[in-house]
Amino acid sequence: MAKNIARWRGFIAFNLVGVILLLVGCAKPQSAALTRYSEKKGLMGTIVQVDVCLNDEASSRVDAAYAEVWQRMSDISWRMNVYDPNSDVTKVNEVYPEAVTIGADTHAMLRRSVEYARQTRGAFLISVWPLIKLWRASQESQQPPAEEVLRETLRQINLNQLSLQADNKVARLNRTISVDLGGIAKGYAVDEAARILRQHGFRQFYIDAGGDIYVGGLNCRSEKWRIGIKDPRDRERIIETVAVSDQAVTTSGNYEQFLVIKGERYSHIIDPSTGYPQREVVSATVIAPTAEAADVFSTAMTVLGRERGTELIDQEQPEMASLIYARQPDGLVVRKASRRFESYQLNR
Repeated sequence: MAKNIARWRGFIAFNLVGVILLLVGCAKPQSAALTRYSEKKGLMGTIVQVDVCLNDEASSRVDAAYAEVWQRMSDISWRMNVYDPNSDVTKVNEVYPEAVTIGADTHAMLRRSVEYARQTRGAFLISVWPLIKLWRASQESQQPPAEEVLRETLRQINLNQLSLQADNKVARLNRTISVDLGGIAKGYAVDEAARILRQHGFRQFYIDAGGDIYVGGLNCRSEKWRIGIKDPRDRERIIETVAVSDQAVTTSGNYEQFLVIKGERYSHIIDPSTGYPQREVVSATVIAPTAEAADVFSTAMTVLGRERGTELIDQEQPEMASLIYARQPDGLVVRKASRRFESYQLNR
């Protein structure tokens, strides 16, 4: 397990454990017909938890479902890992100028990532990897990047330099471009787990991959799942609670994953438009139909900031809701929710 976690520890745009399942939301009811079954495994740099609500008839099928879930998530874990020398991502980043053949699902994810870049106005960009490496090197040397080096690195993140071809082939049009799927692969893996559980006949379940959460149907008490959002200023406190069904909830931010250079704290999420770590957003939570979309847009909201990010959700993403906590220049942390967020909210 330690090996798997270490391999994914450096993934960019690593989503934070900013949301948790409230235990009252999945406890076994007094009268009850459903039992909560739970398994955990170390994957993708975190602990993945999968809970399923079972009746007696379904209990005989649960082992096969879990086996398939873990196999599929493990497969995604290594093939989409920028640090694994045998992964699809490494193949893309090392072959030039020839095209390389990769897995069909990785190729499809690259295509979706290009579309997500458009939908998020460039805030989510899988080609930002050179900037991530630059800032991590700066943390090791304890020297912020020189302006000329930063400008040169910004020229290396043009996603148009990635050519997606037929038959699952990919080519780099410039040897300096490189990609990382750390901001999307975990959400995709959660969605795949949900798909498999449904194929095995399970409709009521909870999946949590280090804060990338997806819930199926109702909980074991036949109520909507209750998800607590942690206070970015006090990690022991739940500041908001939402009730969701057949939806994902993901939080990104800078209060757990960050860089420290010369005593100054920097977000691990880089703004592709400037090359600098974003500073305004402390945490951004997105509720979306899929964990992949929630993963992507929570990162994008962190980059865009509370005003532009909320505007994006309200105007262009009718199936999503968002909540941002952002720090003002005077240090005060303020709250900004999208119009649809209140329909999920249980308390303030």
